[in-house]
Amino acid sequence: MKKLTKKQMAVTGAIVVLGIGGITIGVVNHNNTVHAQQVAKAKAHEAKVKADKKAKAEQLAKEKEAAQQKQVATLLATATANPSDNSIKAVNDAIAKLTDQKAKAKDNELVKVLNARLSLIKKAEAAVKDYQGHATDANKQKVAQEAINNLKDENDQDVKSQLQKLFDESNKQAQEAAKSTQSNQKASSTTGTNSNAKSTDTQTNDTPAVAESGTNNQDTSSINSGNNTYVPSTPNTGGGSNTGSNTNSANTNSNIGNNTSNNNGSNSNSNNNNGGGNTTPPTPTTKYLGWVSVDGVIKYSQTFGTAGEAQQYALSMYRQEGASNWDANDISWGVRPVQG
Repeated sequence: MKKLTKKQMAVTGAIVVLGIGGITIGVVNHNNTVHAQQVAKAKAHEAKVKADKKAKAEQLAKEKEAAQQKQVATLLATATANPSDNSIKAVNDAIAKLTDQKAKAKDNELVKVLNARLSLIKKAEAAVKDYQGHATDANKQKVAQEAINNLKDENDQDVKSQLQKLFDESNKQAQEAAKSTQSNQKASSTTGTNSNAKSTDTQTNDTPAVAESGTNNQDTSSINSGNNTYVPSTPNTGGGSNTGSNTNSANTNSNIGNNTSNNNGSNSNSNNNNGGGNTTPPTPTTKYLGWVSVDGVIKYSQTFGTAGEAQQYALSMYRQEGASNWDANDISWGVRPVQG
């Protein structure tokens, strides 16, 4: 074998070195490529995990929003059928948890409508209650009926019917009370007219008796000799209730010699209205008895100076006791005049 020269050996060594270096560089490059691929794969996996997590969170949020909107819809339906402070508060609390601003704004508009309806219902209820306590007040009657008529939403027809029923019951009672009062006043007026006529007749019949009594007293007087005293006879009343008397307390005839003196001390003519004279009976004072009866037996009663006060009392007791404790067919109330 031919020996290599130094130059050849140097070239050969360089080639070997280059070959080894190339191999090393190739290995390094390969390793770098593998590492880069691993890093890229890891990043891709991490990105995918993040994306999946985000998508899952968004899906959960979407499902939660849908469930919340469904809850709002259910509460809105309940409040729409029967609006109240509690039902509307529940709707507001549910709407506050929504994240969809457009849906939230739409639901808030529906709540405004509910609040307006509830305000009208409360106003009507208060007006009817006030009218029940003052059934004879025409102004309160008008206010209550107008408040009922303002309940125009179709969902409020049940409460409107209930309030109208209560209003009609109070109105009927007021009309019956008014008729009873008018009847009692008419009867009282007739009684007063008859009493005045009777009083006039009595005075007319008594007057002749007084005149007759006075005449008889004077005609039947007697005079005796000496110092004579005038003594009236028993008065003739002529059957009347009034008496009149003429009394000569000191009518004395004195005979002294041929001279005669007549002394009339005092002559009094009295007609005493209180002591048996022309007496007019006092006009009776009419009062009014408010009463409530159960099964025909008066359970509550009280006397007042006016028919209105008696009516208010009777109606109040009727509502307090009758409406809650007795059947409507077993209990009644009214007002009647009584002589005070």
